[in-house]
Amino acid sequence: MARPRAQRNEFDAGYYRRFYGDTKTRVTSPASVQKLGAFVCAYLGFLDLRVREVIDLGCGVGHWQGVIAQHFPAARYTGVEVSEHMCATHGWTRGSVVDYRHPRRADLVLCQGVLQYLTDREARAAIANLGTLTRGALYLEALTRLDWEENCDQATTDGNVHLRTGAWYRRQLRPNFVGCGGGVFVHRDANVTLFELEASE
Repeated sequence: MARPRAQRNEFDAGYYRRFYGDTKTRVTSPASVQKLGAFVCAYLGFLDLRVREVIDLGCGVGHWQGVIAQHFPAARYTGVEVSEHMCATHGWTRGSVVDYRHPRRADLVLCQGVLQYLTDREARAAIANLGTLTRGALYLEALTRLDWEENCDQATTDGNVHLRTGAWYRRQLRPNFVGCGGGVFVHRDANVTLFELEASE
């Protein structure tokens, strides 16, 4: 299937209805995020990372809010969203992963399905900002060129994005983060011991 050239998306009611509301066309579901969240939160527990502060950048419909409330009930959750529609609907903090500032570094930063909507310059700035915002771990998901061609369902995945290689993302992440599998990246400042085969440099 041919992919349209990436243009600036309108993250309006129609976008969220198609990719998150309609069961026939949505890219994910609350149950899927619950399953993913259980894994991520359990992994952080295994790493002995205490989670008290969570920032969800590009929180959208807010699937992760329930996950955090379930697994880390004492944690402070901040949902950040660029969409005026979602902020008006859910009361999120308006902001962008590119330049959002927070009064405290977070134990867990979530950034799911966001970076592919940014130009290379914006994505580099966003990843640097993720390093500034994170003191513990980052969960990151971004659609890559290989994912588009081989892994995702193109009928339900937004192809109006900037497709880059996984190697490109890893290069940008390397100064601040160490990958430890499953989309989890530990900040180099965090007091976490990873055995050699747990880390994916």
